[in-house]
Amino acid sequence: MNTSEPVSPSGRKTSAAFEYFLYAAIIAETGLAAFVYKTIFRDPDLARFNLYFGIFYVAFLAWSIIQLNNVHKRRKLVDAEPIQAEGAGAEHRDTRPALGLTAAQLVIVVVVFVTALVTFSWGLKLLR
Repeated sequence: MNTSEPVSPSGRKTSAAFEYFLYAAIIAETGLAAFVYKTIFRDPDLARFNLYFGIFYVAFLAWSIIQLNNVHKRRKLVDAEPIQAEGAGAEHRDTRPALGLTAAQLVIVVVVFVTALVTFSWGLKLLR
């Protein structure tokens, strides 16, 4: 998709629907991963698939995050076009130092990730 093309309102609806689908898919896959880890991998015959399942899980998460990042970038480009046309000489104040995120956004992502990791580990320890 060329970012210089105008985006119709139906295109925004499609990207919003895809974004919600990705969020739901991440949640569903994480729930499925917990279920599979808890029930299926207790069988010694299926335990050998542990590595393959982990690779699939991480690959799907990476793909989902990349797709979400692309949707957000396209939305920001579309939203920023009128502003750039008005002030072509203006400085860009919102710098994105790491992974396209501001420092505050990066801190939030790290805190949420660590909290989820600790909660998931604690939950699995309780279920054992």
